[in-house]
Amino acid sequence: MTTRGVILVHGGAGAMRSMGGQREAAYRAGLRAAAAAGRDVLAAGADAMAAVVAANRVMEDAGCFNAGLGSCLDERGEYALDAAVMRGSDREAGAVGALSATHHAVTLAHELLAHRHVLIVGLGADDLARELGLPAIPPPPADKLATYAKLRASKAERLEDLATVGRPDDDDDDAGVKPSPEDTSHDTVGAVALDSSGLLAAAVTTGGLWLKTRGRVGDSPLVGAGLFACNALGGAAVATGIGERLLKDLSCFRACQLVESSDAGAAAERAVAELAQRFGPDTGGLIVVDREGRLGAAFNTSGMGRALARVGQDEVPVAVWPEEPFPLA
Repeated sequence: MTTRGVILVHGGAGAMRSMGGQREAAYRAGLRAAAAAGRDVLAAGADAMAAVVAANRVMEDAGCFNAGLGSCLDERGEYALDAAVMRGSDREAGAVGALSATHHAVTLAHELLAHRHVLIVGLGADDLARELGLPAIPPPPADKLATYAKLRASKAERLEDLATVGRPDDDDDDAGVKPSPEDTSHDTVGAVALDSSGLLAAAVTTGGLWLKTRGRVGDSPLVGAGLFACNALGGAAVATGIGERLLKDLSCFRACQLVESSDAGAAAERAVAELAQRFGPDTGGLIVVDREGRLGAAFNTSGMGRALARVGQDEVPVAVWPEEPFPLA
């Protein structure tokens, strides 16, 4: 199978059903715009890395994803963003964590491809973003601050209840409690691409968890967990879901291992099945592209937004729900 360039994006996996008409429409439009932006970059002759960065930038700017301007807030009501990029030709990667100085987290991660370090976090990442002149992230809007206040109050009440019954066996956040589904409808966003030269790339960007502990870094900026791209293995993958579980599973590296002996679709399905076998349902999902331009998208959550675009084709299929048609071939 040959391809002139293809890009597959996701907008996060989770309890999506509570989005509602207006939010869902904006979410779908953002997915379509991101995939189209990546395709247009490929069509102009740029490589797969440029395409996945462009797609993620669109989602960071959209405000309807948990990334960039739409990111959730940590326990102190502040932004703390993670992002990473990886190039399949030489497995070079750049990543940032706990970034608060700019909403263009994926741009900063991309800049690190030319840096001696792979991963920079916290104050160091903020300093580098300012040195590069990246725009500052605006203060959280009123509606986001209202959600933060509601979740803080709810968390305090549940912690009080837990004090009387004991803490549950839950290693997925520091408090043993999670925000309600309406406030966690989707999380990490990402993209994988194959260009006309046969080179693979992956990029991911996220706002992380609502009310996460200050300094918490999830799976997204960690090579093998949140993303992986390797032309030698023949695949690129990006994950979305409960970061602490994806970290322990190295789901993206596993998907690329599976691609070597199958294809992107089968690799995505098997990697998510293994994730569910270990951690149960509602854990997350993956998108995958292989060296032949075949695509895979699998998840074990209520929904996962996804869109794809091919060079030479105007149509940009978009889907959110598992029952929706989504022509990966």
